[in-house]
Amino acid sequence: MADREYKTNSRMKILEFLKENGDRAVSVAQIHAHLDETGVAVNKTTIYRYLDKLEREGTAARFVEENGKKASYQLTNRERRCSEHLHLKCVRCGCIQHLDCGFMDEIEEHIMKEHGFQIQCRNSVIYGICAGCRSRDMR
Repeated sequence: MADREYKTNSRMKILEFLKENGDRAVSVAQIHAHLDETGVAVNKTTIYRYLDKLEREGTAARFVEENGKKASYQLTNRERRCSEHLHLKCVRCGCIQHLDCGFMDEIEEHIMKEHGFQIQCRNSVIYGICAGCRSRDMR
C-alpha cells in the first residue's frame, strides 16, 4: 500500500509541475531537479514512464529538441488538438505557442498543392525567438 501512495504522490507532483509550467515544455531533467528540490524522491525512469502514459492519453505532448537527443513535455488539453497544428518554440525561454489559427489550413493546402506532401503536425515544432524575448533584447 505504501508503494502505491508513493507512486500516486510522485505522479501528483509531476502533474503539478507540468501545470505550473503550462506555457512551456519541460525536460525530464527539469522535472527531476524540481522534485529533488521539493524533497520528492523519484527516479528518472518513473518520470519517463508517467510522461509516456500522459502522452498516450493525450494529456501531454512530447517535443523532440532541436538536436534530436532530448525531449520535453507540455500539458495539453483535448480542445487544442495538438496533432492538428504546428508549435512554435522559443529557443531562449522554452515557451511553446500553438499555431492553431486559420494559417494552418493555408499552409497545409499550400504544401499539398505545391509540393504534393501531406504534413503530420503531431509534435511538430518550429524554433525561433518569442516576442517576449525579442522585446527584452531591445531594452
